[in-house]
Amino acid sequence: MTLTELINLALAELEHPSDTAALPLWREKLTGFANDAIDDLTRSLRPWRRDPAAIANGTIDLATLPRTVSKVLGVERGGLRMPFYYGPNTMMLHLKGVQDGPVHVVYRYLPNALSQPTDVPELPSACHPLIVLYMVARFEMHNDAQGLNHANTVMALYERRKRRLRMDMDEPAGYAILNRY
Repeated sequence: MTLTELINLALAELEHPSDTAALPLWREKLTGFANDAIDDLTRSLRPWRRDPAAIANGTIDLATLPRTVSKVLGVERGGLRMPFYYGPNTMMLHLKGVQDGPVHVVYRYLPNALSQPTDVPELPSACHPLIVLYMVARFEMHNDAQGLNHANTVMALYERRKRRLRMDMDEPAGYAILNRY
């Protein structure tokens, strides 16, 4: 879903008009709530990717990966994980005694913030309905007592669905036992 679709769904849930005249009134506030939801989901779900990279002179430049790296989980070549360590900054990985060439880097990433109407959250599509729930709950928190009651209900639903989703989106080797012998 795009940012505009997320905002329209949130406005529909809130029973506010979502026509072209009303949309600019709510866009900035709801965009902020959507970005807060993405940050919350990222901290909780810890999304990961596996992307190709290249070793040159025993190092991998993490800036060449398509997403911003928050933590490297592994470096693989031919299905085998290789030992690595960070360099003087966290954007360089060093692999001692490993030949130069292609590898795959498994890493946690930080999604980009939404700003343009056509931006799509860099989280799996299963997270998009959760973003809408979060937006609705945060919007309702600033209303009267009835709105606050609704906000608590929606936020509880958001938290319950987030916990359920976390079980499905864990790291690839999070619960595996690796026998190296």
